[in-house]
Amino acid sequence: MSETSTKPSRRIQAIEVGGQLLAVLVNQRQPMSLSTLAKAAQMTPSKAHPYLASFGAIGLTEQDPISGNYGLGPFAFQMGLVCLQQQNPIKLAISEITALASRIEQTVVLAVWGSHGPTVVYLADSNRPLHVNLRPGSVMSLLGTATGQVFAAFLPARMIELAFDKEWRHQASRPPDAPTPTLWQHEATLGEVRQRGLASAVGNPIPGISALSAPVFDSKQSLVLAVTATGTSGSFDATWDGPLAAELKACAASISYRLGYSGK
Repeated sequence: MSETSTKPSRRIQAIEVGGQLLAVLVNQRQPMSLSTLAKAAQMTPSKAHPYLASFGAIGLTEQDPISGNYGLGPFAFQMGLVCLQQQNPIKLAISEITALASRIEQTVVLAVWGSHGPTVVYLADSNRPLHVNLRPGSVMSLLGTATGQVFAAFLPARMIELAFDKEWRHQASRPPDAPTPTLWQHEATLGEVRQRGLASAVGNPIPGISALSAPVFDSKQSLVLAVTATGTSGSFDATWDGPLAAELKACAASISYRLGYSGK
């Protein structure tokens, strides 16, 4: 271990105090007057003004010459773009879902849209064993699983229609003369997923196994990942408004926020 790593990190209090102003501008997502901005950052206008002047000098903030309101500046914009370019959604999400699996004591699965549909890329195990054949590379049913429903609800309809038709045609158990179902027949289910920001599957497709899945979006407002908690039905709370659902949605929202999702 290096000598520097054993010493406590030195911090500059003035930067942390001034950073409260930047945090308010980020959270509010719109320019603000000096008095309103200072109040939201829990400081006086006279204290806030020197920070804003310094931030303005380097482009972190800028003041509108007509209204006098303060907003984020061009350098803040460039910093945000570089940060987004450096983010790896899967790598970022792994640390989040690993912590989630530990908190809720359930297996948490990370899935992306692959060439064959919703595809598992990572599993975060808990101390409760889950005896199912689920591993990285597993492809999830579009409408038969909570993970698949998230992708079906939030990806472009044409993309899902093609994938749904392909999945149906490759089902070994379907009757040879059965009519091909259409995606619109499941619109009520998908509409509920969009409304709740959550998909649920209880005892389906595997009896005794339940799951909840939540979407992760990026800065372009596009779905990039699905985070799914799954476990045995007897120990898994699959209710829409239960504590497990709240934890899952908060985890997905945290990943989305770090990927630049505005929530709008």
